[in-house]
Amino acid sequence: MSINKLERVMWRMRKRNPGKVYITNHELKRAIMYEIGTDNKTYYSNRKALIVLGWLRSRKNYVELTDEDL
Repeated sequence: MSINKLERVMWRMRKRNPGKVYITNHELKRAIMYEIGTDNKTYYSNRKALIVLGWLRSRKNYVELTDEDL
């Protein structure tokens, strides 16, 4: 996992959902699968990294984009 890959995940989510702040967990998983890998451990570790960096906030069935990465 590198910052470049996490930036590409954020780019892919913004590309597929322009102008939205709240993104479903399924869309996040899809972006991580395309950019990094398909293993469940990969998904959970990268989701946690995005939250720790402050680029995402976790909601119930959604994640909120915080624009900290821009």
